Amino acid sequence: MSILFDKVIMHTLDMGYGQPILSKECLALNDEVEAYITTYIVDLFNSHSVSHAIFEETSSWEETIRANVPDFYSFSCELARQFFAYMQTLENIPNGDLIVTKFKRDQVPYLAFFKLNYKEAYTHVIDQNVERPVNQIIKHKTIFPETSSKIQEAAIINLETCEILLLDGHKEHYLHNLLGTTTSLSTKQKIKLVEQVITGAIEENFDNKLEGLAFAKANIAKSIDHTSSICVNDVLEETFGEHEHIKEQCLSIFKEQGIAEGVIEIPNAEKVGKKYTSHKIKTNTGIEVKLPTEMLNDPDKFEIVNNPDGTVEVRLKNIGTLINK
Repeated sequence: MSILFDKVIMHTLDMGYGQPILSKECLALNDEVEAYITTYIVDLFNSHSVSHAIFEETSSWEETIRANVPDFYSFSCELARQFFAYMQTLENIPNGDLIVTKFKRDQVPYLAFFKLNYKEAYTHVIDQNVERPVNQIIKHKTIFPETSSKIQEAAIINLETCEILLLDGHKEHYLHNLLGTTTSLSTKQKIKLVEQVITGAIEENFDNKLEGLAFAKANIAKSIDHTSSICVNDVLEETFGEHEHIKEQCLSIFKEQGIAEGVIEIPNAEKVGKKYTSHKIKTNTGIEVKLPTEMLNDPDKFEIVNNPDGTVEVRLKNIGTLINK
């Protein structure tokens, strides 16, 4: 992924000042600052927490975006003012600095912005008095997050298509209103919905719920591993087989809740797939068993048996060696 920055500007959004502090010039990028900003941009492209969005007809931003943002500085200042207005209205939005940038990714032009919310941290200060220096500890209240920390508010806009990747992670979910967009579910939300609907169907229709849930997880894991996506129909077919009414019920709920596509593409699928590489079973007697997910579909290695008295047996088969840890 090649990213070439055209312009980058930063405006301060701190309620303590009573108004946004608008920078008069763009940032002068050195290698370290450019790498810091690039990390956030790359993470947004790869994030499964972003939603795909489009501008509504009433959006005040769309015309400027379609014109390729001819006055970048004025656009960034107005965006900062809009952010600050929401901070004044909603009150619980944290202070931070707003980064706005135009760049090209593999020759495709984009506009992006993200808000770096402040955190507190301690550091030293050298108090130079007349006689000798004295070292003191002070608390900084406007420290930027580490690049490993997740940001909450951001957007990347393709200037050729006006397609938007929107991260509206604050609990107020105000960003789509600020931009005037209609959003779809994020990949993360879609995955969670698929899990919830399948889990509900298993708990409602199957006696051996534990085995059914383990089987469903294995099927989702296989789909992600083989296709870097969740093939919804395949997962439902392998999980519910000939139970057509259950599959139709699940598909109906998916469509109603915002999943219309048959395949959920997963950015950074290898990372997401790690969640499904193992399955943990806990018993009321305090026993915990962690199994490779692929083993759950192998009756020669794993089996769950429901006894007539209502108890359950978990059988691990064909084990060559036991190792104490």
